[in-house]
Amino acid sequence: MSHPQQQAVYPDAPRPEFAPLIPTDARSALDVGCSRGGFGFSLRDALGPDARLVGIEPVASQAEVARVGHEFDEVHTGYFPDVLADSEEKFDLICFNDVLEHIVDPWETLRAARKHLNPGGRIFAGIPNVQWLPNVLRLARGHWTYTEMGILDRTHVRFFTKSSMEDMFRQSGYRVISTTGVNSLADTGYGIGTEKWKTWARTHLARFAGNSQYLHFVVIATPRKRRPKKKR
Repeated sequence: MSHPQQQAVYPDAPRPEFAPLIPTDARSALDVGCSRGGFGFSLRDALGPDARLVGIEPVASQAEVARVGHEFDEVHTGYFPDVLADSEEKFDLICFNDVLEHIVDPWETLRAARKHLNPGGRIFAGIPNVQWLPNVLRLARGHWTYTEMGILDRTHVRFFTKSSMEDMFRQSGYRVISTTGVNSLADTGYGIGTEKWKTWARTHLARFAGNSQYLHFVVIATPRKRRPKKKR
């Protein structure tokens, strides 16, 4: 599987906005694109000391940090699923946080993930929402400017709305369990620091913005059961 070159430009964050959505009954988890291991802290807090946590990170310098002083039992350097080609290990949970939008064919990646899920296992994916209102407003003014981070990150090769995220999972053989918006305009205040703006955003803007109020959606999905072929 081919992958665009990744660079170590992302902060090490436990993603507290995602943490409340982690399925706490999982006994093992694979964090794909684990960076320097920040989300490992949230996984360990949610799943407990006995859960097995494995990370995969393509940037060697970041993978090395994740191995030292973080919560993972094992960290592989490389790309998913290539780095697990010779492994039969399966997990209750596979996480793709800010990962799928960097992959040329995320449908293929999700299909490959099925092999590494235990029966009843789930995908946990935090995905940026290209329909986020500030982004839509900039586009309406004719601006589509790539940045080092954010929705228009220069390394993003796929862009999703809530509905297209869900479509991607269904097309890849999954049943969507839940899709939850996080990082709302009411929480971020549209990136404007004044309390007056934040108060207005909480009481008015988020009410009519719909899906555009969320910077991210977290999709939790499980493989669909294959229907037995009808006898002829």
